Amino acid sequence: MKQIKYFSLVAAILFVAAALQSCDEDIKPEEFASEAVDFSYYAMTVDGSSIHYVVGSDIHFVNKSIVGSAWEWDFGDGASSQEKNPVHRYSLPGTYKIVLRVDGGDHLLEKQIYISPIVPVVTYTTSGDAIVYNESEVLFDVRLENPENEEVTYAWTFPSGTQGEGVDESGLSSDASPSVVFGSIGSQRVQLTVSVGGEALTPVNVNVRVNYNLPAPTLYYAVKGGNIMSKKIIADIDPLLNNPFDMGYRSGKHPLSLQFSGDRLYVFDAGTFTGFVSESLIPTVGDGEIFALPADGSGKENIINNFGGNTFLDFYYGYIDEDAGMIYWSDRRNGVLRIPMNTRNTKLVRTTDSGQLEGWEPYFFQNTWLGYYGVGIGWGNHNGPFFKHNNLWWWGKHTLGSGIFRFEETDILGRDKVEGDPVPVGGRILSDRKIRGMVLDKQNEVLYYADQAAFRVRKYDLNVGSDATIVNYRSIANTDGEGGTEAIFVTGMALDGEYLYWAFRGPKVPEGVDPEEFYLENPMFRSGIKRVPLADPILDNVEYYIPDVEVYGIAIDQSLR
Repeated sequence: MKQIKYFSLVAAILFVAAALQSCDEDIKPEEFASEAVDFSYYAMTVDGSSIHYVVGSDIHFVNKSIVGSAWEWDFGDGASSQEKNPVHRYSLPGTYKIVLRVDGGDHLLEKQIYISPIVPVVTYTTSGDAIVYNESEVLFDVRLENPENEEVTYAWTFPSGTQGEGVDESGLSSDASPSVVFGSIGSQRVQLTVSVGGEALTPVNVNVRVNYNLPAPTLYYAVKGGNIMSKKIIADIDPLLNNPFDMGYRSGKHPLSLQFSGDRLYVFDAGTFTGFVSESLIPTVGDGEIFALPADGSGKENIINNFGGNTFLDFYYGYIDEDAGMIYWSDRRNGVLRIPMNTRNTKLVRTTDSGQLEGWEPYFFQNTWLGYYGVGIGWGNHNGPFFKHNNLWWWGKHTLGSGIFRFEETDILGRDKVEGDPVPVGGRILSDRKIRGMVLDKQNEVLYYADQAAFRVRKYDLNVGSDATIVNYRSIANTDGEGGTEAIFVTGMALDGEYLYWAFRGPKVPEGVDPEEFYLENPMFRSGIKRVPLADPILDNVEYYIPDVEVYGIAIDQSLR
């Protein structure tokens, strides 16, 4: 519940007392002690109750000066008074300078007062620990300072499906304290417009988290330039009633990778720069970070950041290994690093001489530490997503080399490769594909991936080695220069056992072209989170699960299935 804070903004001029040279000498204001001229103020309503300093309230000024017999008040809004203890009412919000002059200006004191607009404070209560759709009764209440006791009217707007006495089919209500039951899931926006004396105040928006009444998996996604969001994956429900939850935390600059593990969502933010950066800027413009959110969004946990560091060390893609208790991430091009899962509030620091990470173990693995170096992996070979399955690491690569490189931990040399070191027996697959996103259907041994070069989403059957296209965006242009030539139109991919989900950011609508006409002619270029059933992953079965949103990483919590 929000609390109204009572402000008393007081600023005083200190006066320095000096001995009088003669009774005829002019007396300057700064020669008086601070107690010589003083005043205070308080606010009252028309019926005599105390109130915050708001427009229309009676501000009572109390003259505490111990000198003088004549007073002149300047209230800072063009009004003045010569009373000793005046009462004044401000008609507009703002910060005003109040000046009290004593005995024609021989002594004066200035103070400031902030007059706020009338802002309704909306609160809501329910009987249970959480608000459940179609079950919980939610009572809304409004606290309103009305200093002139004018007539007040209320105009509520509730989301679709809301029911309650006095709430019509459009979700409108004029009750002062409506009681409602929400008929949809997710972050519900309730809007209230209050009119005082016939004048409408600024509308107030309140977000109410409304939960589903049954266990269900949750899709988390990082909105470009927005917040981390989540949505329940529920079959057989009207999509209009299943709305996303706003987790209340910013996504970051380029959160290319999300991972859900245990009871937390891990966000890997690659920072501002995801493509090539001038050598002169590399050491100083890093701003990526890894942070975690509990499943209910109850708080942000800062794990590690690279603020002001080497931008190529930012956190591009991530992987959580619960068994090992480790968080892994890939930098832009060198390799993969790791830290314990219980790490919090740490900064990534790299020394300038040895190239190692100060205070950290060396890289878990690097390009040059594998037998693939020189036979598939080359210098500057850019990192893609990676994971471990059946003790085999799968490392996606794109730009200046491509494919998925598989190896066991025993294949990691821990040093630069030399002639005679063997190539890992895990083998390289999809050598002609530039991997930007990938996820493995472990049960069916099918790999789904996003190919940067050909702009398509594909599936690769590991059992038979077949490779097929699901969606082809071949004619797409780079969205808005993100990554330069290293396009990042698809990064986030996830499975829930029934569907493949992926986040797609389409091209900008050309200037002067109507968006509806553009998407009518190019339906697959529309941004959003798409999905296709695993049972029949073909183009005709692709649907927009969450349309018209630009998203980077996605992850699914399946623990409640």
